Parts: sequence; C-alpha cells; structure tokens
Amino acid sequence: MTSKDIADALAARHGISKAEARAQVAAVLEAITDGVAKGDVALAGFGKFSVSRRAARPGRNPRSGETLVIGPTTRVRFRPAKALKDRLVKR
Repeated sequence: MTSKDIADALAARHGISKAEARAQVAAVLEAITDGVAKGDVALAGFGKFSVSRRAARPGRNPRSGETLVIGPTTRVRFRPAKALKDRLVKR
C-alpha cells in the first residue's frame, strides 16, 4: 500500500477530495518525520518509531577478504504495538 492508496482510502471513507486527502497524508508523514528527527514518535495502537545509532565497527570485504572499518550509521526503527501484532496474527 502506498501513500496514494492511503489518501484514496481516506477520501472514500470521509467524503473529502483526493487532493485534500493527499495533503493530509503528506502532513501526517511530515509530522512523523519531524518527530523522529527530534526523538521518538509513539502512535497508540500502531507502534513506535525511534532513532537507532550504530557505532563504527570492523568488517570484512566479502570479495577480497580485506579488513575494513564500517562507518557509524543512523537509522529509523519501528516497533509495532501489541494491538497491531495481534491483528496481524489473526490474518
């Protein structure tokens, strides 16, 4: 499902235009992005977005076997809420 699909479903469910629904979806995604940039974002019943930082670590080039240093990374993690997990189990 894409953000366009979500906007179309929102428009159909609430009787608003698709353009307005797309704008609302974009606003929600931007708010989540801004929140994650500042810290954690928790959506009750859905899950929690958090920032995970990983320090530099040694690695190995699989092709040559040469040892190298893998640089530090930052990524976004998502942990689903219990309600979401329970709903997925029912499928």
